[in-house]
Amino acid sequence: MWEDWKQAWRDAVENFRRELAGDDGASDSRTRAMHRDVMAVRGALQKLDSEIRRTRREADGERENEQVCRRREQMALAVNDEETARIAVEFATRHAERASVLTRKVEVLEAERGLLARDIESMEKVLAEQPAAPRTIDDRPVRDILEEEEVEARDFGRLEREERERAAQERLEELKRKMR
Repeated sequence: MWEDWKQAWRDAVENFRRELAGDDGASDSRTRAMHRDVMAVRGALQKLDSEIRRTRREADGERENEQVCRRREQMALAVNDEETARIAVEFATRHAERASVLTRKVEVLEAERGLLARDIESMEKVLAEQPAAPRTIDDRPVRDILEEEEVEARDFGRLEREERERAAQERLEELKRKMR
């Protein structure tokens, strides 16, 4: 997943730059393509934000688990149970290591987010300098076309979800027939 969104980000930025380099200021399709690229990069930014939040939660969970193990160690030492104390220390160490790795991962993700945010900012600045796109395409408002694209994307997601549900229902029915 990480590599997928990262590649999508790189592709969108590269497409934006390619469109910009080939744009003589008169091409409305290039401006629309640049808008789409900005939106793709924004989507990558949202995914990155989600990944940062998820990784932080994991790191917090590992720190909590480490503390639980440290308390277990202390309780085991209080009753002279050396084996349990040793195991608790081992697990506490593992949780501490995982928390450390996840903390570093958050730092890297935040640095990556900074790069992405700067890319979006520069792309939007360049896009703002482009001549205004026409208000219509094939006698249809641009807003209507963009809304149609969003609806199509939502419909595609809904269709995929319905297909998965239908396939799961078919598997369930097949299992029920086998059980009879």
